[in-house]
Formats: sequence, C-alpha cells, structure tokens
Amino acid sequence: MRVMVVGGTRHWGRHFLLEAAEGLRLRCLGDRVDARALAEGRNPTMTITRAGSFWDPRYGDFQITREMLESMVRNFDADVYGQAIALDVAHRPNDGAAGYFKRLFLDGNKLRGEVGLTDYGRDAIREKGFRYLSAEFVENYVDNETRQEHGPTLLGAGLVVRPAIKRLDPVELSEESRGDGPLFIDSRVSRILSEEIAPMWEKLIKELQEQLGSLKLAEAVVTQLVSAAREAGKNLGDDEAAAKALKEQFLETGKKLAEAVGSEPIQLSIQAPAQEPQNVDEKLRKLLEEQQQKQAEQAKKLEEQRETKLKLFDETVGEIQGITDDEKKQLGEARELVTAEMTDDQVKRFAEHQRKIGEQLAASRQLANMGFGQPQGNVHVSLDEANTAKQLQEQLLKGLRETSSHRSGRLRLSEKVNGFVDEVLGHFDRMNGKRLYEESKRLAGGTTGIGDTDLPAGFQRTVIREALSDLRVLELVQTLTDFQAQSTTEIPYEERDTSAVSNEGVVYEGQGIHRASIAQKMDTAYVLPMKLAFLISNEVMHFSRTSQINWDAWARNVESNARVLRELVVRRICNTLQREADSYMAASVTDEDFSGQLDGSTVSTVKTVEFPIVRPFQQHDLRGNTVGSLRNPITVQLNSSAIEEYDGTGTQTAGTYYRVTSYNLGYIQFVNETGSPVTPAASAGDDVVSYDYATNIKKFDLDAGSDPIEKHLNGLLRAIGERKAVLDGDRFVRPDYLLMSPVLNNQCTNAEMFEADAKRNGTDSNGEGDLDMVKGVPAWSTNAPGVDMGEERILIGQRGGLSYVVAKPFMTGEPFEHVDSNGRATGQKQAYGEEYNAVHMPAPLRSRMTSVLAYSATGR
Repeated sequence: MRVMVVGGTRHWGRHFLLEAAEGLRLRCLGDRVDARALAEGRNPTMTITRAGSFWDPRYGDFQITREMLESMVRNFDADVYGQAIALDVAHRPNDGAAGYFKRLFLDGNKLRGEVGLTDYGRDAIREKGFRYLSAEFVENYVDNETRQEHGPTLLGAGLVVRPAIKRLDPVELSEESRGDGPLFIDSRVSRILSEEIAPMWEKLIKELQEQLGSLKLAEAVVTQLVSAAREAGKNLGDDEAAAKALKEQFLETGKKLAEAVGSEPIQLSIQAPAQEPQNVDEKLRKLLEEQQQKQAEQAKKLEEQRETKLKLFDETVGEIQGITDDEKKQLGEARELVTAEMTDDQVKRFAEHQRKIGEQLAASRQLANMGFGQPQGNVHVSLDEANTAKQLQEQLLKGLRETSSHRSGRLRLSEKVNGFVDEVLGHFDRMNGKRLYEESKRLAGGTTGIGDTDLPAGFQRTVIREALSDLRVLELVQTLTDFQAQSTTEIPYEERDTSAVSNEGVVYEGQGIHRASIAQKMDTAYVLPMKLAFLISNEVMHFSRTSQINWDAWARNVESNARVLRELVVRRICNTLQREADSYMAASVTDEDFSGQLDGSTVSTVKTVEFPIVRPFQQHDLRGNTVGSLRNPITVQLNSSAIEEYDGTGTQTAGTYYRVTSYNLGYIQFVNETGSPVTPAASAGDDVVSYDYATNIKKFDLDAGSDPIEKHLNGLLRAIGERKAVLDGDRFVRPDYLLMSPVLNNQCTNAEMFEADAKRNGTDSNGEGDLDMVKGVPAWSTNAPGVDMGEERILIGQRGGLSYVVAKPFMTGEPFEHVDSNGRATGQKQAYGEEYNAVHMPAPLRSRMTSVLAYSATGR
C-alpha cells in the first residue's frame, strides 16, 4: 500500500494493485467475448474489475462500489490523469505496454474497457497464458499541478494470471484453444446453441409425423414411430445430415409397416446412424467461426453504408462559410456519431444542425469584432432588461439635477453621451445587471433609504458616465473598447509609404512601375490597471445608512469621484501625447556637467543646457514586470556616483535622489528619501547628467522687451502656424487640434490678431472669449492639474493617433476592514476602484504631432 501526502492535507488514499499470489485458473466461455473484434484485428473488450467487498493481506478490508467505477469512467473520459491509461504485463510498466485503453464503460457491476493491444500484449495472452486483468487505481486522485481532488481514478491495469478480484471474465483470443484446464460454458451460450439446434429437429419430426399419417397407419403406430425417432435423435446433436438420414429410415420403416401390418401394433427396432462422439470444443469453434464470418460480412456491409453517410455529412459541413479551418474541423468531429443505420434524411438533418452551429460561431466572431462580446459578470434576464439600466440612470439623474452641484455647473449631467461612453456603460451594465435591476426597483418605489455600506451600482455608473462625458481630451484620441482583452490588446492604425515613387509617378514604356503602399497594421499595447482607494469611518457609514438618500451629498460625491477619475485619465493621456511627440527625432546629450550650478547651500535645482527633456518610458505588464528596454533614459551622477530617481513612495533608503520638476524647461531637483530638497555641493568627482531632448518643437520667448505684449504675442501665433506648415508640407499630415493649458489659452487671446481691426481669417476666439482656433486649427484646453505640458506647451497634431482602450470600466469593490501598521483595526473601512485600460501610440504615428514651447528666457 502506498500513500501520498501533498501539502500536509490532501492525499491520494490507498493505491491498489489487485494481483493475488496463488489461485486456480479457469477457462470460461461467456457471451461477452468479442470474437468478432479479435478476428478482425480490432480492439477487444476486457473486464478490468468489478464491484464488491473484498479482503487482501496488503490492504485489509476494502470495497469497490459502482459509484467508484462510475468515477473511474468519468475521470477517464475527462483525461484527469493527463496521459494514456496503459495496460502492462504483471504490473511491470518498464517492460513495455501491452496495450492502451481506448474506452471505459460499465457492464452491470463490472468495469470493462476497449483495449488497443500491442504485439507484446497479444503474445502475452496467446503464448504466455496471461488471462486476467488486474486494476491499478487510487481512491482519491489529486492532480500534482492544480492540487484538485478527483476521486477514484484508474491509473492502469496489468495482464496477470492470479488477480486479487475473483470471478472476472478471462481474456481469450479467438484462435486459441487450450486443454490445460476445465472448460465452463456460460449458460447463456449453452441456451443459444440449444435454441439453434431445437428448431431444426422439431421441423424434421413434424415432417415425419405428417408423412407417416399419410400412409394410413394407425395413430398408435404413428405415435410409436415418432417417439422412437425422438429418442434416437438425442445423440445426434446439431448434425442435420444425420438427422435427415434418421428421419428417412423411420419413414421407410413406416411404408413397409403400412404394406405389411396396416393398423396392427408393432415391435420396432431401428438402428440409428453411427455417429462419432461429439467434440464440444470443435463444435463450439465451428459455431463461432460461422458466426464470425456472418458478422464480418454484415460489418463490412454496414461499414460501406456508413462511409456513404459520412461522405454526405462531410460535404454538408464543408460547405459552411465564415468559420476557420480549426472550427470546421471541430464541427466535423461529430462525424463519429454517424451510424450506418441512419437514413440519408437523418444524416442531412444532423449535418444541418452542425451547419447552424458553425453559422452561430461565425456570427459570434463578427459581433465580437464589432465590440459585442460574450455575456460576463452577473447575467440577469427580465422582460424590460434592455431598459433597466437606462431607467435607473434617469431616476438618478432626476434626483441629481435638483442639487446645488448641478445648478452651479460643477456637475454637468449631459442629456446625451457619445458612442464610446455608451459602450463602456453597456459593459458595466452586463457586469452588474442584477444589482442595477434591484436598485431600479427600489428607487421606483419612492422615498428610499441607504441600507448598505458598499457603493450602489447606480452611483458607480453615474461616476463613469459623468467622468467620460466631460472628458473632452477623448475627442483628440481614438477611443476603443476591448472587453475580451487579457494582458495585451491590438491597436489598429494606417501607415502610408510613398518613398519608392519617383519622377512624380511618371513611368515610361517598358520600365518598372513604382510601388506605393497604404497598409492597415496592428500594434500591441499592454493593458495596465488604474486603481484608486479611499477610507470611510464606521460612524459615517452608520449615519449614512440610517437615513434617506441625500441627493446633494450624492451629487458632491459623484462630482468629486468623477473629477478624480477624469484627472487621472487626462493626465495620463496628455503626458503620453507630449512624450510621443518629443521622442520623435529626439537628440541625446551625454555627461553634461552641472557642477558649476551647485553651491552646497542654496541650490537644489539645476538646469540642463538643452530643453525640453524627453520623459523616459519603460513599458510594464499587469504584474509590473518590465517589457523591453527603457526609452529616452536619464542618468544623473553626483561625485561620479549614479543616483536614482525619486519614486514618491517615501520608502526609499536614506540618500540623495533626483526628480524632474519640469520637462519643458529642463529642471532637475535633488531631494532626500522623503522628497525634501537637498543642496549638494560641487565635488571632486563628476557632476553630470545624460538625457534626450526634443527637436520636434518650436521655442517662443514670451519676453516682449520694448514691444507691446499684444504685438509680441502675434509671434506665438506665427510659431503655431509654422509648426502647422511643417506637419502639412513636410509630413503630409493635416493637423486638426491644438492642446494647451487654460493659462496659455488665455495668453494667446491677448495677441493683437484677436482685436477686431487686426483679426485674420482662421484665427478667432469663442463667445466666452477663450481661444477657438489658430490658423484654422481648433483649440482644446486641458482640465487636469499636474500634467507635463504645464503652462508652456502647445501640442499640435492630428486626432486619433493615440488610442485609449478600456478593457474593464472603473468599478469599486465592497469595503473591507482597515488596519494600522501594527495590524490593529482602526474602525474604518477601505475600498478601491479599478479600471483596466491601455494608452498607446504606435511608433510610426509619432510624426503626426509637433509642439510649440512658450517660455520666458529670463525667467528660466
């Protein structure tokens, strides 16, 4: 007995090898011998073990129940063991496989299997006398990878001569006959043989009786002759020729009696034909061979019929359009269910069913490509399911529109949202269908109280709606949804290449034609988790859930949550836009010395000679692992020792770190591990910095000198026009947006060109006095703090180059207990929300952006 313990808790149970030490071998002829399969060289069926209660000196008392056998069949079908179940010889697998189990099934209380024998297995049965199977199984199989328990599982079996489980069907190959043990004929086979012989003899007796009656013999004489014929025929077995000869002898005797004695009683003595002793083995062999031949002929006929049916099935499945070859192959595997007995109409209907499945697969793929994925989350179906979320949203908006936050304009609550927001909200509805339905019913009942500590799904939906609908920066990027995405998603883009075209496309006779290309390509973007946590005290929760809904409080919470979510997305998108624009045609500076700027007492920030600095970028996956190499790195050395960048966590070891306070102006500040500024002194070693700076930019000095500021700012508008011309003329890109801070937006409108008498077409402000367009290019303002653009940068580009892909909408989970650094509860609950998204621009599209830097040279 072997016992395996995994992880100290799970076990396999007892491991059984059911082979006994000694025992009598019996040869049994039963109706379960698959002689036809053996004769045709196909897989024979063998009995592996049976249900019952047993005892063995190795295992003690043990039981094999039908439920255990059913579990073995299930686990075999599910490939739980993870490899083919082998049949070996005497439980010695290293000697080779005697065969492999192709199928397991139950036959009453017996576990039987279809085995594909190898030559080694056939030799063991025919030549070495291995007649029985000994099962090897465990009571509770545990997968060594997933640690999942699967219950009783068959691990294999061995051909043996003395199994521990008695009264099993032996294995007999059809051409083998041995006389080294007693032969027992199963009662069912004996009955079959008797039933086949009896009709033949009864027919002959009936014919004899009718023929004797026609000879005008007395009834007593006929009865006497028939009885004698029955008695004489008992020793003839199934020899039909001998039986007919015996019948003719009695008929001839009857004719002579009719001529001699008529109806007088007779004294009858008839010698039955001499008959050789019957050999039971030979008679049985002959019967089986005849039966095998008939079955083989019938099987051949059925196989030919089945091939015709399979051809019809394959042709129908092969005509399915819109699915992949792998899917077509998968549907075609159902051909194994086609039988020879099926009619052509049944085969066609079965194939049509597979065709419909294929069409559904094709339709599902098309819908998935259009953004309609499979149901996820908590699926809830009702008669008005399509309108439940909308009805709930309208109820919430109705209450929120009566609040001061909406009246003051801080909470917009737009009547309509764009298609991207609808897609994101639609996926949120699929994930939270049940909660939305229940909240809709509660709100429909009138005055409603707050009786829960987690955020209602309707509240979260409103936050998403408000954040995304007021996210105007999304008008500048390509917004996509990919709710089936895992760790990455694919970004589609178009790339045009006309570099191979020369001579303005003119090609003379017989010369090669220049090739231009417009390619639709895909770029891989990594999905990243954006998370936000918050704390709430038990006291606040108590007084909140014991009161009715305070719509003003709800409005303030929606406003603040939407603003935080909006600012995070805007900051990430704007920083990515600026980084991608600056990285195009970036130049490198190596070991630029800044020691002359350090005094050891007052200076904590140094300036680079070249600016703006390109923000470094390192791609990460969902787990935070780095992907690829660092782009546009920055290295800083103090006293010839490299220092690390300050990460803002406050958990770095004590020391000096650097952080870039302005990428636009090239400011680098030195801080300690807490983020407090430090003032390093010039050292004997090297104080140098290496970085990349942007060249895809036009710098404009805001210092007006003696010129009026209005006239001087006209130069800023001309700088914008110059960069527009670079995109339009040199890169064949028509820019359609300007992006800048509200401060710089306002500063631009102070230019003289915005005065009525100096205004130029294509440059204008809107009704509120904000910048509307410059040189025909519409202007947008950022609405988030802390972006790299600051108050100096104007981005110019073509919309749709950057992609913002939402894989999972922002959702907040249930609050859980908060503890301090010592693990003690604080009487507060913490919760967090998360959104899975990707913000990415394919490298070939970086040339579609440029920028203007408006700064004060004296102020720098």
